[in-house]
Amino acid sequence: MTSPSAPVVDWPAWRARTPALSTAPLAALLGDLPHDRWPLHADWTRLAAARQLVNTRGMPLRFVPPSSPAPSALDFERRIDTRGEVETRPACWHDAFHACAWLLFPHAKARINAMHVAEGRNDSPNRRSVVRNVLTLIDEGGLMVVAADAQPLELLRGFRWHELFWRHREQVESAMDFVIFGHALHERALGLHHGATGRGVLLKVDHSWFAMSQEERVRDLDRRLCAVLDDRQLLTTPGFIQPVPIKGIPGWAPENLVEDYYFDTTQFCTGRRAARAC
Repeated sequence: MTSPSAPVVDWPAWRARTPALSTAPLAALLGDLPHDRWPLHADWTRLAAARQLVNTRGMPLRFVPPSSPAPSALDFERRIDTRGEVETRPACWHDAFHACAWLLFPHAKARINAMHVAEGRNDSPNRRSVVRNVLTLIDEGGLMVVAADAQPLELLRGFRWHELFWRHREQVESAMDFVIFGHALHERALGLHHGATGRGVLLKVDHSWFAMSQEERVRDLDRRLCAVLDDRQLLTTPGFIQPVPIKGIPGWAPENLVEDYYFDTTQFCTGRRAARAC
């Protein structure tokens, strides 16, 4: 689903901006895409071939024009699974970030695709299993929350936003990372509107993780997310996914340079459930 808050900005204007922390993992990928125009299907497919992207059946991935009428969500996934074809609308932020997700996290995206198809075999058109609902939340709004220490994750689980993002700000900046996986969340981050929220998957790592390059981090997160997806019991555990107000992440929005910002309960609610770290 396309975000209703997508800003009116085109690809060249966005590329001309100073890169934001929220888009840092995209840097290497964007260097291989056009600066002065929207990427075409051929551009996405060329990068997919260069990176040897395939679906779980080993079919090369290709980005193709959308069909008409638009397919159901399940038929969209089936086309990727059976033909390796990803329907992509031109000059569309939602679909551009979807292509970026495939190029950055090819193993996790392929796993999600195959799981959607497998889970959807016995579903009626308007009904999803619990697993498919969780897969959709991750695929659209997923945010990987990485931490070397347990305390920040405990604060995040407890919805203690002021304590985490303000009182422990230095620790967050040095020993935590927040990496967008979901293409709809990337789209919402373009304008960082009030209340923008990611679906956090919490990941505990060693301190050495933060010495890795951005490209190495992305590859590692692709692997770690696959391991999460393989744990069906975890996927169906209530509270597995943690809501994260992304405008509160240090460095992501200028508004959060002021302590009072974190007392805005319309964005930083106390919550009722906890999430597990993987």
